[in-house]
Amino acid sequence: MDPVLVCPACRTRTAERIDLRTLEPVAPGGELLACACGRRYPVVDGVPIVCADPAGLLRDPVVLERDLAPEVAALLVEGGPDDAVYPRLLEVMSVYLDAHWGDRATPPPDGIVGAGAGPLFERLAARRAAPVARAVELGASVGRGLAELARGAEHVVGVDLSFGALRRARHLLAGELVRYPRRVVGRRYAPAAIAAGALAVDPGRVTLVCADALDPPLVPGWFDRVVALNVIDNVAHPGQLLAVMDGLCAPGGELVLSSPYTWQSGVTAEDERLGGDDPAAHVREVLETGRGLRARYQVEDEDELPWTLRRERRSSVSYRVHYLRARKLAEAPGPAQGR
Repeated sequence: MDPVLVCPACRTRTAERIDLRTLEPVAPGGELLACACGRRYPVVDGVPIVCADPAGLLRDPVVLERDLAPEVAALLVEGGPDDAVYPRLLEVMSVYLDAHWGDRATPPPDGIVGAGAGPLFERLAARRAAPVARAVELGASVGRGLAELARGAEHVVGVDLSFGALRRARHLLAGELVRYPRRVVGRRYAPAAIAAGALAVDPGRVTLVCADALDPPLVPGWFDRVVALNVIDNVAHPGQLLAVMDGLCAPGGELVLSSPYTWQSGVTAEDERLGGDDPAAHVREVLETGRGLRARYQVEDEDELPWTLRRERRSSVSYRVHYLRARKLAEAPGPAQGR
């Protein structure tokens, strides 16, 4: 059975139960999803936008963005400023398309040797040795993690709050050629293109949804593999993200997460940052004890992996990422926290 989407606006939780209503298509072609509570959610370019309060996201002009030739997009941002919406989108998409799909790009990313997130995606690909029915990635971005997860799962779900990233992920996963402007220096870009090739996934096996990773419109306990790569330090409430992952994970399922724990003001408040000098030890302890979760976990794999983001031809940012995979065990004692 394929995953269903639920209405985040009318979902209610108590200590004993969660009440959910599922979303159904109501417009010809499926351009709208509706809940019995009266809330409606748009589907844009095949990607549902399902947030409890979508007003802010729907005011974002990125939702109305369309495919442009890389040369045209580059010309539009040439005059700046750097921090305008569209120049910022092109910059971020250049960084993450290269990080996720640079090994499938023509021409290959230039200037930085070893840029990308290859070691993380290799760990996901290795899980095909233990196939599952359903997997979900919170913070799926432009989709390489979903492509690797699909090698070991019958159906994959990708959740991200960036509509621009998911729109590109949808085309890449469907096997379509995606042309994009790659940043060279400043607001100067050069054309590049990506083809997923053998990593393309049958569209019937993929569900993409633009939603908040801290409040995903998904059925609890539905997924055998729950993934969040480099997301913990990019949300306001990292402890809540762990609780959400735990809530989505089926009994006996596994969590896969990673992070460099590079906290930023304006994203994560000081009192929400995990673990002081050793966030990795804190995350491990939370999972092993089940503190604040519904269950305890057994850590099955843990490592430190490189992760490098190419910003432009002569600039990159390199991280050492804490990677952890853990198996869901018994229910934790006492009420869950942070939900």
